[in-house]
Amino acid sequence: MPKKFICMLLPTLFCSSILFSQIRISTEFESGSIGKYEFIDSAKIKTSDTDSLKIYSVNIFSRFDPLNPVDTTLRPSARWYYFRMDGVKGKQIFLNIKNSEAIRPFYSYDGINFKRFDASENINRGQIFKVFQKDTVYISHYIPYTYSRNQAKIGEWAQKSFVKVEEIGKSLNGLAVDMLTITDSSIPDKGKKRVWIHGRSHPSEQPANWHLEALIENIVADTPHARDIRRKSIFYLVPMINPDGVAGGYSRSTSTGVNIEINWDRPDSLTMPEVKLLKKKISQLTSEAPFDLFLNMHSQIANSATYWIHTAKSTNERFLSKQILLSALTMGNRDLYSPKNQSFSDMGSRYPEGWIWNQFGEKTLPITFETPYTYFNENPAGEWVSTESLAALGLNSFNAIYDYLKIEGSSRVIIEPVRFSTRKWENIPDNSKVFFGDSFLKSKKEKSKITFTRQYLEKGNYRLFKWVVGPSGTTFGERENSWEEIGYVIQSKNGRFTWRTNNLVIGESVDAILLIRD
Repeated sequence: MPKKFICMLLPTLFCSSILFSQIRISTEFESGSIGKYEFIDSAKIKTSDTDSLKIYSVNIFSRFDPLNPVDTTLRPSARWYYFRMDGVKGKQIFLNIKNSEAIRPFYSYDGINFKRFDASENINRGQIFKVFQKDTVYISHYIPYTYSRNQAKIGEWAQKSFVKVEEIGKSLNGLAVDMLTITDSSIPDKGKKRVWIHGRSHPSEQPANWHLEALIENIVADTPHARDIRRKSIFYLVPMINPDGVAGGYSRSTSTGVNIEINWDRPDSLTMPEVKLLKKKISQLTSEAPFDLFLNMHSQIANSATYWIHTAKSTNERFLSKQILLSALTMGNRDLYSPKNQSFSDMGSRYPEGWIWNQFGEKTLPITFETPYTYFNENPAGEWVSTESLAALGLNSFNAIYDYLKIEGSSRVIIEPVRFSTRKWENIPDNSKVFFGDSFLKSKKEKSKITFTRQYLEKGNYRLFKWVVGPSGTTFGERENSWEEIGYVIQSKNGRFTWRTNNLVIGESVDAILLIRD
């Protein structure tokens, strides 16, 4: 038999070992992680008289987090994997990824620019089949968002005059936990809305940091909306609260195995340093007044974005309605997040939201937002999660925060009705509905006039929207609890703005209007 045919589809163990010696797998870089790998099989197939194709089969076992010394019954996670393969150019690589999901994960030839595997390369869940075009490839569960990137972005944002960076403490392994304070310091802080946002409790949740980065970019942008929100509010942002877990390539824990997301009600002896320093800083910042909004940014394996909305039985009906308002505002045009995606759970003391609730009640709205890893709206034929789609979601989140806080801006303006006849309109403080302020209006008669005014509005052309009042429930119609565009208004000069309208039918609900300047 000719030597060139020695390695066939069913190779000998000798040939397999020779072929596999050409491939190397490593994780010796930031956030790199696998548990172990096994070379299973290899083959050399003759594809023509002069060419052949080498095929390699490899089992990849993602690494489990250490056993949790605080919550000993909690099963360790092994979601995150991120590894490098060398010696793969022109070879058919078959990867069987175990312990975690492999639903069109990512690869990169330089460790910087990542691309999703095509559906044809990931036909079976957990299995990747691809011929790589370069000798080195990085493969990851999602596009890595490393501690180094976080520090670089913080350094970039710190160059802006309205951004202050403070190291609020260090992790167990000595990495900095940094907080950004963003506000227009030329305006006194008294009376400003106050927002706390943190992310990356769980290291594997890379999309959460990409989403949060996009949100911060909108807050610091040189746009009318961003300038308005900085004038009227203060943001306290800790983008990465578990740097040890991120740097070490863990999934849901610190380097010691503790899940800090559920470490907020433990005795001091069992509370991690990261949670202690967060509690200390939050207590300092809320010593005189609570936050208006407290956002906890995460990612989930479910194929949709969601808020974890706290039930009325564990809070109250009005608080539920406020959460639904924020949720609905975040939906934007509902291509990335829609009513059916909402999730509900009881408020729990072990979570940061529960810790905030126990101190401030409904004075603060604490809530978790989750981005998916795969695709949005449970629709694999629709939009898949990318840095671009997460940036779009970041803009939706920015607009939602702006509107929820009712920022009195110059280019995005919410106005509630101020003049109406009580004979023709009923004031409804109904917590089973979603609305701005303390109540909405319901008409008693047809063609009842209602007036919206603002003492000062800048000259310009504005798109006009109305808020469509809907139910405060687990789901609602696609047109309910949303801004509906109804027209266009022209403010001919700076000064007082007045807009009047009439209802069409008895029982029609009317709430706020929104003006967005062109």
